[in-house]
Amino acid sequence: MSLVRQRRSGAPFSSGMLTAAAGILFLVACAPATPPSTAPNPSGDARMSDRRVGLSAGLFNAGEAVSGLKVVAKAVSPPGFIGQTNSDMAFTGNYVIQGNYNGPVVWDISNPAAPRMVVAFTCPASQNDVSVYRNLMFMSAEANNGRVDCTPGGVPDTVSAMRVRGVRVFDISDIAHPKLLTNVQTCRGSHTHTVLEDPKDKENIYIYVSGSSGVRSPNELPGCVRQTPDQNPNSSLLRIEIIKVPLNNPAAAAVVNRANIFAGLTTPAEHGESKADMELAAKEAAAARARGLFTAKIPTSGMEIIAPPQFSKMQLDSIVKSRGGTGEATSADSAAFRDGLQALVNRLFGAGAAVPGSPVSPGAQCHDITVYPALGLAGGACEGHGLLLDISNPVNPVRLDAVADSNFAYWHSATFSNDGTKLLFSDEWGGGGAPKCRATDKMEWGSDAIFAIENRKLVFKSYYKIPTVQTAN
Repeated sequence: MSLVRQRRSGAPFSSGMLTAAAGILFLVACAPATPPSTAPNPSGDARMSDRRVGLSAGLFNAGEAVSGLKVVAKAVSPPGFIGQTNSDMAFTGNYVIQGNYNGPVVWDISNPAAPRMVVAFTCPASQNDVSVYRNLMFMSAEANNGRVDCTPGGVPDTVSAMRVRGVRVFDISDIAHPKLLTNVQTCRGSHTHTVLEDPKDKENIYIYVSGSSGVRSPNELPGCVRQTPDQNPNSSLLRIEIIKVPLNNPAAAAVVNRANIFAGLTTPAEHGESKADMELAAKEAAAARARGLFTAKIPTSGMEIIAPPQFSKMQLDSIVKSRGGTGEATSADSAAFRDGLQALVNRLFGAGAAVPGSPVSPGAQCHDITVYPALGLAGGACEGHGLLLDISNPVNPVRLDAVADSNFAYWHSATFSNDGTKLLFSDEWGGGGAPKCRATDKMEWGSDAIFAIENRKLVFKSYYKIPTVQTAN
């Protein structure tokens, strides 16, 4: 059954084409605002005198303000990799491995003033986050374009044995020639991963996998279950997948558990959008409508959004087909889509909008997990929560505590202090790309939150935000 029907002719919008758009829409949904204690005060703001304010943008010539450091060299991605998104870096000996959506790039930094590229290894996927343990390199794959043989071209079939979504394992004994040993397939792919060396186990290492994509079809990966946990206890949702890697045979790496560290969590309150963002969204939406694009409002926040062009085209094609037509959509077709779009968005958010205090979304996942093996602890930055985990048994992590904060938009990263008594969580408000440290932004929004670990519980201590502001350029 289609979710929305065309008002004029009764032609249906295609519900099977909603997944990508729904994902984009839900990412920007917010609960009612909870005001922080510190209001912004741009006038007379001492931060405006910081040399970092107003730096020019640029891919190769961005403005710089350096203090206490010295730039000794800059390395530019090679052809085929430049223009693709870089992800995490890993270090081993005199080498740095730069993750990239087109594959890892290895640099020799024996002479820091003159980095030398060793190899750019084509292996498309995203995010291609990398980590290294001895002679092994691990790389995350989550997008549908990753192939088991690392070749480009993607995987057009909806179900295919050629697709990889999980963690790749490489032998980098000869770092100039990485050798793919195996692809460990997981049900939700691997957005990021964490390598755990258990002090009690010298024969294996473990990988905690954070996958945030949709659950794969069981026809592609047997054992994956798309039903929610309340419908099926074997659901692949609300789990982190745990890989065991035998060091004497890393090609035999395999998933050994899917741990539910989210049980009992509830949806936290969120602070909503800032006034500046609401005004900017309205301006951009008006300009998009003037260009003939389609817009709607998120019912939970009132923020205007622009329908992705590819989604709009698929919906228009569906309308044309449903009336028995061919070729390009007519003005009547466009009017019908425009009339029905808001109702479609309302249904999407009405069905999926999370109410504070309700059970956590079945799609919840950690973005980053940081481990402190000597203490048997891990910190998880898990979208709406910060978690403290007991990892003394690496195959069966147990949640010790969970915290939430309406000043946080997206718990992105967790970092232990050197002695393991503090845990810092960072907030990825704005998705990591939008300027969210503007003079008008509240100090608690987009900041770091610092917690002490007391009696194996997280105790809030303070916020921290760099003492400068961003501009929109």
